Amino acid sequence: MQEMMGLQLVNQRREELLREAELNRQAKALRAAGKGRARRRSALVWETNRHAGRLFKLLRLMRNAG
Repeated sequence: MQEMMGLQLVNQRREELLREAELNRQAKALRAAGKGRARRRSALVWETNRHAGRLFKLLRLMRNAG
């Protein structure tokens, strides 16, 4: 009887460890996805600022010329 209980406890612990490992994998995947979005967002902000700067420079030149 004790052997069955011990085996059940071992199996239960194994299942818990497998669930925990899967949750850790999912959390890691979510963090990696978030970093990718942040990188794309910063690139988009940089591009937008670059184009805005060029536009302001053009407007400044037009105002000084006229």
